[in-house]
Amino acid sequence: MQYWGKFKDRGKIRKKFVCPITHSKTFAKQVPACPWNHPAFQKRKGCTAYLREDQDIRKEIDYGSQIFKEHYNKRTSSERVFSRLLTLCRQEPAVYGLSAVSNHCTIAHITVLVVALTAVRKGQANKLNFAKKFLPNL
Repeated sequence: MQYWGKFKDRGKIRKKFVCPITHSKTFAKQVPACPWNHPAFQKRKGCTAYLREDQDIRKEIDYGSQIFKEHYNKRTSSERVFSRLLTLCRQEPAVYGLSAVSNHCTIAHITVLVVALTAVRKGQANKLNFAKKFLPNL
């Protein structure tokens, strides 16, 4: 959906999103038909969606629920893995080209996993965060 401005409706501010196929000539050349077979596309109008700007979705989240806590733990664990990758020169790789950077990232992922696996096998699970803390204990 493509942002198409905002307007005031009955005292509430709403954002309008429109079909990018019918409202963008360059995108319409790439995608000539609606992939979701929307009935409004046959009339060449496309679909529209409105979101209230004054409505905050964060107020609807139950932060104390068990499912939220499970999703939050999964998210923070993935963030910890990515922070470990940043310590292994992931932000500014010393290589150029798509395949070289891809190989560099693969080696970094393998390194993080090997350090974590070794820490768990040695019974030192508290040292799996960084290779610098774990390697002197080998």
